[in-house]
Amino acid sequence: MQIFKSIKKNTGIFILVGLLYAALYFLNNSLTGFLYLMPGAHLVHIPSGFKLLFVMLARWSAALAIALVSFLNAYFVMFQGDVLLDLQLACVNGLTPLLTWLFFKHRFQLDENLGNITFRNILSMGIFFALLNSSMNQLVLFWSGMQNDFIQGFVVTAIGDLTGLYIVMTLIKLSFRLIQTEKADKGL
Repeated sequence: MQIFKSIKKNTGIFILVGLLYAALYFLNNSLTGFLYLMPGAHLVHIPSGFKLLFVMLARWSAALAIALVSFLNAYFVMFQGDVLLDLQLACVNGLTPLLTWLFFKHRFQLDENLGNITFRNILSMGIFFALLNSSMNQLVLFWSGMQNDFIQGFVVTAIGDLTGLYIVMTLIKLSFRLIQTEKADKGL
């Protein structure tokens, strides 16, 4: 009985994260399409920040949802008909935030509920994730022949990932301050 509750809960999280990530990805591409410089290289890529955040909050369910959205985007929009490339990009996009989380969870001895995470931990994770995500995506594109200049693609993608992470971290920090202010106003 417990396993069915877990599956139901994780399926709901998977669907919610998938829809949120797809909406953020579409919105980012709609608003910053003119900053798309080369295959897989966005100069501003807010979804990268949310990839890490979603995986930190929902682990495997979020990683699978991100991989599915990445596959669908690659298959239907970016690299139509190249199923192998689309699958590789989906794996990279689902695994890089998960591997980042797993590495830093053990390195910083983070609680499952993130109760002991610090801003410095998040910053370290973000920089590591941006570099890992950018390099892995650009390696896949370079090896598949979609990208001729790995270094240039990596630099542009890393800038986009770091920009996206910075925007998301700023939003989280502002949200936290608002919550703390509201609690203080209510005397909690």
